[in-house]
Amino acid sequence: MKATAAQLMTLRKDLDSARISQGRTNAEIGRLAGVDPSQVSRICRGRFKRISYNVVQVCSVLGIKTETVALSPRSNDVSWRKLEASLRKLWDDTPQGAAKISRVLETIGNFKER
Repeated sequence: MKATAAQLMTLRKDLDSARISQGRTNAEIGRLAGVDPSQVSRICRGRFKRISYNVVQVCSVLGIKTETVALSPRSNDVSWRKLEASLRKLWDDTPQGAAKISRVLETIGNFKER
């Protein structure tokens, strides 16, 4: 999702500050977020123009809330909003929780293909 210049600037500062204060490496953040360390490096240096899934995952690991910025591009679609609301109820805002939900959905998808 695109964000305003002010939102991006604030988020970039928050990312840099959180990474330094927590003393986490890009490799550690990447492992916890499920994001390649080189991508983590780019994100933590503020080299992004929109709030992507990977940015949200890195923010989650560093304890930075993004829910007010990270809206679905399909938010006009009633079916998508219903599905998204159900997912948000299940998700605990952690990369591990997202990975678990993804595995469950992939398993369901495998049954659908049969």
